[in-house]
Amino acid sequence: MASIMGRRRSEDIQHTTRRDAQVSFLYSQLILFNSRKKHGLLYSVATAAGLFCIPGILNGIDSETEVQLLIQRIIPAPFITLMIAVGMYILNDVVDADFDKTNLKSRPIPSGLVSKKQAWTFIMLTNGAALGIVIGTHAIASIIFVMPMILIGIFYSTPKKIALMNRFVVKNIAIAFFYMLCNMLGIIWGYGIELAINNPVVVINTVTMSGIMIFVGSTINDLGDIKGDKAAGRRTIPIVLGGENTIKMFVVLLVSMPTISWTLYTTLVEHHSIIMMMTPMSVTFVASLALLRIANIRKVFEDMRLMREQHKKWFPLYMILQLGMVVGSFLPL
Repeated sequence: MASIMGRRRSEDIQHTTRRDAQVSFLYSQLILFNSRKKHGLLYSVATAAGLFCIPGILNGIDSETEVQLLIQRIIPAPFITLMIAVGMYILNDVVDADFDKTNLKSRPIPSGLVSKKQAWTFIMLTNGAALGIVIGTHAIASIIFVMPMILIGIFYSTPKKIALMNRFVVKNIAIAFFYMLCNMLGIIWGYGIELAINNPVVVINTVTMSGIMIFVGSTINDLGDIKGDKAAGRRTIPIVLGGENTIKMFVVLLVSMPTISWTLYTTLVEHHSIIMMMTPMSVTFVASLALLRIANIRKVFEDMRLMREQHKKWFPLYMILQLGMVVGSFLPL
């Protein structure tokens, strides 16, 4: 009897240990997601903007008679980019764990709160979920945007000889291209593909403005990581050009945004009106806010801690820009 009781107690202990380990694993996945959900939502919003940025899109949505098909054409795409983006950032955190300690970043992996093994599992689950949704929804055509997004996420951090994050300018171009692909995925996923073909100006304007904005934002982030990037031997834009020249580059790029947008809408759109110009007006508004933010950055770019705060304040500008892109969807061209 004692032997039986001892065996049962041992089995109970083993069961409890396995259960605790499972909870620990699930909690680690939640911690990782929460640590990068803000960045993931940034890309998810870009995809959502792509879904609704084409003029006349609301008519297509309103004409849909099947609720299930309507949901399938709206919900999955932003979730796909959310999963890929969060996984991409966690992969970068795994590779950069030692450097993040140098840059004084208290993230789950460098702090030891989450193991690298748990992080690798998270990366596989998030990217696997994205591919699973593409296959499950039979949106095979979207693979031409989803696969480059996944590949950029991989090559951005690994392998060491290729890692895009170590390459001058290429790093920021890769981030911008990823963001632009998020817009494009939204455009082709739902009801907008035919409308997009008929309204190329909207597509060009949306992806170009998004690309420039994220390029500048990613470089601002590099301004706050100069110490760690130098220690890692990386050649980021601020390291190569210097802080003052980098800020001058920001000004040129931000001024180009309304210039490009107004040129596109005034030269390539046949019928003009004040309402029709709301998209370039929105771009001008966001670019103006961004330039004001650059004026503050110029004062503090040598302070790593203050630069991180400035980069955080850049996030609302992304959201306002994407909202501005959607304004045109309510207006027929």
